Amino acid sequence: MKTINSLCWLLIFANLAHAESEFIDVPLKELMEVNVTSITKMATPLNKSPVAAFVTSQNDITNKGYRFLTDVLKNTPGIHVSNLASSEQNVTEIYVRGVLANNKITLLIDGVKIKSPTGEPINFFNSIPLIDVKQVEISFGAASSIYGADAMLATINLVTDNGAGIDGFKIKATGGSQDTGEVQVAAGKKINEDINVSLTGSFHRSASENLKQNYPDLFGNVDKVDLTEQNHNVHFKANYKDLTVSYYQLYQQNNSSVSFLPTEPGAYDYSGAATWANLYQTVNATYNFDINPFWQTKSSLSYESSELLPKSNYRDYGVVEHKAFQNNAVRFSQNIIYQRDNINWLSGAELTFLSSTPKYTVEDPAFNKVHVNYQNYAAFSQMNYDWNKDLTLSASVRMDADSRYSPVFNPRLGFSYQAIKPLRFFGAWGTSYLAPSTMFIYEKWGDPTWSTYLRPNTNLQPEKLATYELGTDFMPIKNSQLKLLGFYTTATDLIRVVDNSGTGLANYNGNVASLTTYGMQAMATRHFENGLDVNLDYTLTEGTQDAEKLSNGKVALTNAPKNMIKGNFLYTLEKFTFRFTGRWFDNMNSHESNTIYKGGAMHGVTIFDSNLHYSLPFKAAKWSVDLGVNNLLDTKYYVIPFNDNVSDALPRLPQETRRVYLTVGLSY
Repeated sequence: MKTINSLCWLLIFANLAHAESEFIDVPLKELMEVNVTSITKMATPLNKSPVAAFVTSQNDITNKGYRFLTDVLKNTPGIHVSNLASSEQNVTEIYVRGVLANNKITLLIDGVKIKSPTGEPINFFNSIPLIDVKQVEISFGAASSIYGADAMLATINLVTDNGAGIDGFKIKATGGSQDTGEVQVAAGKKINEDINVSLTGSFHRSASENLKQNYPDLFGNVDKVDLTEQNHNVHFKANYKDLTVSYYQLYQQNNSSVSFLPTEPGAYDYSGAATWANLYQTVNATYNFDINPFWQTKSSLSYESSELLPKSNYRDYGVVEHKAFQNNAVRFSQNIIYQRDNINWLSGAELTFLSSTPKYTVEDPAFNKVHVNYQNYAAFSQMNYDWNKDLTLSASVRMDADSRYSPVFNPRLGFSYQAIKPLRFFGAWGTSYLAPSTMFIYEKWGDPTWSTYLRPNTNLQPEKLATYELGTDFMPIKNSQLKLLGFYTTATDLIRVVDNSGTGLANYNGNVASLTTYGMQAMATRHFENGLDVNLDYTLTEGTQDAEKLSNGKVALTNAPKNMIKGNFLYTLEKFTFRFTGRWFDNMNSHESNTIYKGGAMHGVTIFDSNLHYSLPFKAAKWSVDLGVNNLLDTKYYVIPFNDNVSDALPRLPQETRRVYLTVGLSY
């Protein structure tokens, strides 16, 4: 690994040495001055951000052939995306700096949250299309001081085009292996100087992984494997002067049968009967009012709904457990902003009224239906202050008072210092929290087999996390950038199952786990005048966890790579753009409950993706073709080796094998 890493850095510096020694860097300089709103809720240039942040432009999305949000995340430093062939709730796991982060990331569309309002671990990372997205903003670190619950490890904001930006219509149709069929459509128009309207939608369906063919040692004896997945998306946005009204809907359905032990007869159902179907919707109205050139207000009112649909069920050892819930929230936020000279100040309040209704189909009246209403009241304030032309200080704090537990205070402090023209230092510290969802409070939800032994825990407290980060940006010569940073994360009161089966007492969820991660990231970016762009990054992650207060104390991080290298190569020649990406990750430990392979790890897996993009303008229209391949070498691997002679080995799931797709696009 050291040899590979050294060769990568030598390649970068060898090219830098022959470049013209200038500080002015047009492509990268413009990128570093791009304003990002998700970091502070105010326009903040990347070169003044107190945390590591990355922006993917609409031009990057088009030329690289990105179709969904996961395509961006796979190539973002510090993020590991595990595309599982099958899993209980979702086929994608997102790890941020060593921590499983599916329910610890704030996900926004134009600054509006699009995750379950009551904190259920449901995500749509692999089903969010990018056809109307003009900028993807990803910032790291705790941000509960700004966004409240679940802004723990990263914040992702998708900035979408309005009617004027689309100005016509766009359509992309995709076909590919695993019987994949997909269409994405966007239409928009500027009606007049005051009105913009846009409407986008997508539909995706795939037979997904052929487990019987690709993993015959595990699934060859399974009668029927049906992992059909499908999702759709609808996004409507209308602007009238300073008023924006939007509607967003996401639907996702996939198989929910756990595949830890696929070779054990009758253990799990892959016939398609086990289904997890999620539906998320939000309606939002936002009004911006300029009081004078320095003061403005921003008012936002939204209704959010997240459902696990009644047709969902989970099958395990022949038992079908039907599950469904509906979560609703009404959220009102009022901000006041002051921007003048060297001061950017924002303060406000947020009121949220939440409702969660788990529903059961079992015939136990005591567990038939549980309805929970609660409220959250929040106040927050943030200041960005330019001490001088080189030093920017930022401070923010937020108080959240949930009607179920004591108030939670979360601060964040940060700075950005331009030491000399090509060298900048930045750093931040912040705390965050994740409110306990009703799904965890009422775990198992009345399974007739286990309801006698499992009990709800209405005393669950929020999970807590703190992040520390210190880094530097260095732009030594024209068209180049180096970034080096260190990070440290601590988490306490994590929710895990308290296993009392040995004592005869009931199991329940409790705030019993803790976690610590630390490491470093090194990144290099180089733009060559011949049309070649190169990005290389290396992430080292160490850490320990006490996942279930185990008697043997701390154990290693689970399923997160210790070493990770990502390389992105983009070459543009007239109407063609070729992308080649590689991801190497190493040393991922098995789960702490794995009684056979505890402490064991997988080593040295490399995954390659590629895409060839062709664009052809034709009069008022523009045609495009993308030919892409994911997992180019068809690498088959597990996080831990599978041994079908050991029934309780609990190995990780198989990964997705090679996928080929062809996309044809038309813009008019």
